[in-house]
Amino acid sequence: MLTMRGTAALLVMALFSSDAQAATIWEGTSTYSITTGSGDVLGTSGAAVALSAESTGEHSFVGAVASLDAGPFRGKEIRLAGNLTVTQGRGQAAIWVRADGPDGRLGFANSGREPVRAHEGPLAREVLLYVPVGTTRLKFGVTLNSVGHVEVENLRLTQEAVSSVGITANDMLTYALPIIRAEALNAGNVNWSAEETVQLSPELKDLPAQEAYSRLRKVLDALADRHSLLQMPREALAYRQSAVASRPIESRLMQDIGYVLVPGLRGNNAGAGATFTAELCERITTLAPASSKGWILDLRQDTGGNMWPMLNGLHSLLGSHDAGAFRNRDGAVTRWRSRPTPGCSVDLSRSPVAVLVGPKTASSGEAIAVAFRARPGTRFFGQTTAGLATSNRGFPLPDGGMLRLTVGAMLDRDGEAYPQGIEPEHLVPRDQDAVEVAAAWLRSMP
Repeated sequence: MLTMRGTAALLVMALFSSDAQAATIWEGTSTYSITTGSGDVLGTSGAAVALSAESTGEHSFVGAVASLDAGPFRGKEIRLAGNLTVTQGRGQAAIWVRADGPDGRLGFANSGREPVRAHEGPLAREVLLYVPVGTTRLKFGVTLNSVGHVEVENLRLTQEAVSSVGITANDMLTYALPIIRAEALNAGNVNWSAEETVQLSPELKDLPAQEAYSRLRKVLDALADRHSLLQMPREALAYRQSAVASRPIESRLMQDIGYVLVPGLRGNNAGAGATFTAELCERITTLAPASSKGWILDLRQDTGGNMWPMLNGLHSLLGSHDAGAFRNRDGAVTRWRSRPTPGCSVDLSRSPVAVLVGPKTASSGEAIAVAFRARPGTRFFGQTTAGLATSNRGFPLPDGGMLRLTVGAMLDRDGEAYPQGIEPEHLVPRDQDAVEVAAAWLRSMP
């Protein structure tokens, strides 16, 4: 039989054991996010969280979010890992973690490059993030970009050893800041003398390279182009070694109209890009004989990435003409066009095309929209695009990371730029079927 003293001792041991942390508290990111959870992300068994939604409302996703005091994690690297299962809906699920300071976000990572879809789970996913010394709060969670239900099991947040490559934060900033000043499209938006004074503080000589990223992001924010970004070494390596579509390419015949959905493509791997191009052009070639009234090109899910595999896969519709151009801050213009793919020789450059766009049409997705913007026999349907019709150029960083800097604006074949996004000629409300509206226009064509 336990004495009172023995019972108290067991209670103290339980309170300080790794599995006796307070349960992680979850909240929805909006009123549409239905969230439940149990367990603790810091415990050895981790936490479980379920997220579901019958609507995303005006948002592009629903999410579950939790937070922790950042004190124990400052200056360290953290890993958020769990097993994801999407049991309902066609949405894509991901986990994420963010480091926030007094003035906003200092660091962010998510598993969006490897989304989990229905009937694919449970799949293990993880993200790594360095926590800058100025971080006050860690936030983390799960997202689902459509209606449906996702469950995450064994979600754990752990500390990792900070990798060192012999590069300091000061080395990173003294290398990167002159590049941004010399090359950025919006470099004139930055007070460079003041920015360099703030960012190049003495303590950086004693801090690891990872500490530079939060400071460089502040400089990129000051550019206000909304498109420049940083990739840490592991992200830059993954981008070079892979090319992952945000969702499968879709195509179908709608009686006498060919329908093709082009997703985003993240990554620069040449082989994967060529495979994407071949599949896209083959789908168009297959539908071509029966698509007598024209084509619906759906770019509403084209969230960007590598524009060239998308552009080349659509060569049959674009033809051998300049499709667009880049214009840098000095006014120099570089024109570009699609390239033909072996086995896809059908010429559809005179066929009518209805292009569907929306707020998710972004970056390289907008490049494809720009390529069709001044094309004869073409009309746009849907909603205004994201407003990122600008070109990025990659600059390798000393630690193996990558600075992807916005250096130019995209122009259509008539020389028109779209700084506020591409507004379709036919605005289609969210509650109306843009595919049917576009099909009606194509069938009205002589």
